[in-house]
Amino acid sequence: MNDFFAPAPPALEALCPSLAHILEQAVAIARGAGEILRAGFAQLTTQRAAPEMRFKSSEFDPVTEFDHRSEAFIVAALQRAFPEHRIVGEEGGAYAAPAAGDGELICEWHVDPLDGTVNFAHGFPAFAVSLGLLVDGWPTLGVVYDPMADEMFSAAHGMGATLNGRPIRVSTIDALGAALLNTGFPYDCHVSEENNFAHFIAFQRLTQGVRRVGSAALDLCTVACGRMDGYWELKIKPHDIAAGIVIVREAGGTVTDFAGGQAMFARQQVVASNGRLHAAMLEVLRASSV
Repeated sequence: MNDFFAPAPPALEALCPSLAHILEQAVAIARGAGEILRAGFAQLTTQRAAPEMRFKSSEFDPVTEFDHRSEAFIVAALQRAFPEHRIVGEEGGAYAAPAAGDGELICEWHVDPLDGTVNFAHGFPAFAVSLGLLVDGWPTLGVVYDPMADEMFSAAHGMGATLNGRPIRVSTIDALGAALLNTGFPYDCHVSEENNFAHFIAFQRLTQGVRRVGSAALDLCTVACGRMDGYWELKIKPHDIAAGIVIVREAGGTVTDFAGGQAMFARQQVVASNGRLHAAMLEVLRASSV
């Protein structure tokens, strides 16, 4: 039995017959946003010009015009397709939506229109569109699209996970010494002691290697399809991981916070694995905490 299993809320069953339709719409919307990013990336790399950019929390936390263009497209498309759903975007925050009636399921999209903005701005082709649907707060459906590789990861509760329509599964590696992991670092790692450096060093010593690509959504998907065996990150936001959580789980993997619980959004922590490595990863995180 998986000690970290997170059962779906019973109320979700009422939505299950609609999930295939919702997933189909989400895939189409993510693909449309990916076209915007692919065209923008081509423009930037052809002209060798820096994109119009501003900064959020610090000079290491940029946002480009293409983040905004992608989010505007996604929000408009979601509002047309699902006017009763709430939307929270990385750039625009919470968008206006009708209040849920008594007993109604609360469906809320968490949107990252360009996950990997730093990569995008530097001409490094590793970024994605991420759309995650929470139902009464529970990660239920996710789509992550890598427009440069034309890879569409998608999953919904009880439907399995796919890459470009083909089923995917997590790896079968069962020892850290044989594992390849990935991670990320918070934007304030230059000034904060809670920076993931100690965890990184600990895992680097215990595994075959640790990679850092710069897109949490893609990191989770690489675990889901078995390219990586585990992933962890701290100071992470719901829009970064809402979709990927569903994709990993539906591919047979495990996702928790650093304590092995389900408070990933509240704690802003995530640990994803093929399940076989999960207890060992949590122990390394505990032992290397500062």
